[in-house]
Amino acid sequence: MNIRTRSLGIATLFGCASLTWNLSAGDAEMAAGKVVIDDAAPAACPDRLTGDWGGARSTLEENGVTIKLEGNYSFQGVAAGGSRFGNDTGNVFSGNLGVVIDTGKAGLWPGGFLSVRAEGRGGDSVLGGAGTTSPVNNDALLPLIPGSLSDGGWGLTELTYAQFLSEKFGLVGGLINTDTGDANPIAGFLGSNDYFMNAAFLYSPVVGSTVPNVSLGGGVVFLPSEANHFKFLVVGTNETAGIDPFDNYEGTTFLVEWATKYELGGNPGGMTFTATYGIDQERFRIADDPRILLRDYVTGQSLTTDDDSWSVMWNGFQYLSGDETGGWGLFGRFGFSDGDPNAIRWAGAAGIGGVGLIPGRDRDRWGIGIYHQEFTDEGLLPALGIDGETGGELFYNVVMCRGVSLTLDAQIIDSALPRVDDTVVVLGARVGIDF
Repeated sequence: MNIRTRSLGIATLFGCASLTWNLSAGDAEMAAGKVVIDDAAPAACPDRLTGDWGGARSTLEENGVTIKLEGNYSFQGVAAGGSRFGNDTGNVFSGNLGVVIDTGKAGLWPGGFLSVRAEGRGGDSVLGGAGTTSPVNNDALLPLIPGSLSDGGWGLTELTYAQFLSEKFGLVGGLINTDTGDANPIAGFLGSNDYFMNAAFLYSPVVGSTVPNVSLGGGVVFLPSEANHFKFLVVGTNETAGIDPFDNYEGTTFLVEWATKYELGGNPGGMTFTATYGIDQERFRIADDPRILLRDYVTGQSLTTDDDSWSVMWNGFQYLSGDETGGWGLFGRFGFSDGDPNAIRWAGAAGIGGVGLIPGRDRDRWGIGIYHQEFTDEGLLPALGIDGETGGELFYNVVMCRGVSLTLDAQIIDSALPRVDDTVVVLGARVGIDF
């Protein structure tokens, strides 16, 4: 087995790329289906809107250059409940351009992968109008440019190089993007666009004080077997998406992760265990992270601290029938933190989902789940009446021809915010296009 076959795909191992390589049978499962190059015979209807560019795209991929361009449009409306701090309806446009160079296939040297990505976002979302602490639309967050939650923006969000030195050991460094981290093949990940829309199902929010979306860093990966993968990263704690990462580097976060896969009753399953520890970073005791929507409720009341922060997380899945290419199963997430300075003490999500629910629609994805987030009982949050939030979501993703998909989505949430008295209901749809 050569280095390229064992490399798994940099996005899977480091959570730092929007592109994934179909290098072995289990890779697509671990990367939760973000982008997979399929070497099978062409489908009757192309999987991309612009096709093969007259053969140029296939030629580039054969020579180690993969280009990925995605666009998304989402519309949501607050059907019940909500907040006075935002819009009742919202439209969000987002785009993602990524280029990956495989140095082995390019005829340079084996085991090297250069990943570059730029992202952009615009429009007015319902994040504020929904009145929930967990964002109801992950597309309205990324890229997580500081101060741009309502304005949008674009920027370079990844520039990494990974080099595998052997079949079991590799190094990575550069401008690291973490939105593919903590991936779950049934629930998705923070940067996914054909799974749940509520961020609570896509990652564990207890990492808010320690793990940014984009930051300079590096690390190592160890692959002792096909079923077990280890990684260790050191990154800056401060968010640098869309801004100069050198001028805004602050704090240090250490991240360690172990992912394992297995079979139970003949059906595939897996678990990922992650721990983070952040030092030397000035943090807000009352969260100022856009991934936790508290800013409008605690303006002028934030107390800063340079205390260390930590979090521990688990996510798992178990198929009860079939696998990630066609079947259904259970998923779960759970994480807890120091609870001070981290605003969320613990959070969990669970549900069912899969691919191919309706006969004849064997590529459609679906899911239903419930989440809960419990906030810290220290500092100002209890005095403000912010304690716990519980919500549920149902989605169905219709896969159409030429790289176009339509996601229908419904969310019901009992907000943690005291000024939101009624149960919040958010309905929406998202169109995704793979160019």
